[in-house]
Amino acid sequence: MKRALPLFLLMGLAACSGSGQWSKSGVSPETARADLDACESEARTATRRDQNIDADIMATRSQDWQRSGTLGLKRDTLNMQNQNRTGDMVGICMRAKGYSSPDEP
Repeated sequence: MKRALPLFLLMGLAACSGSGQWSKSGVSPETARADLDACESEARTATRRDQNIDADIMATRSQDWQRSGTLGLKRDTLNMQNQNRTGDMVGICMRAKGYSSPDEP
């Protein structure tokens, strides 16, 4: 159960970070959603290589990490790094399209 806690916290943070609305004057909610979908798709494509490398690392090192009791932590860390990279890329893309971040005043 201790290993599951960081994952639940990460999922909660990810859900919170995506709950805000990107805003841009004169843009309909449908257009904003389409722009966000496009940015998310671009970010997933851009980070796919890193995620595949992480999957290879997990496949080759998982037994070592399991023996040392750090497998869950390593998996959570890799997932968090990928989520952060993807979120950063989405933010850059949306700002490039002229949107204001839900985290900005």
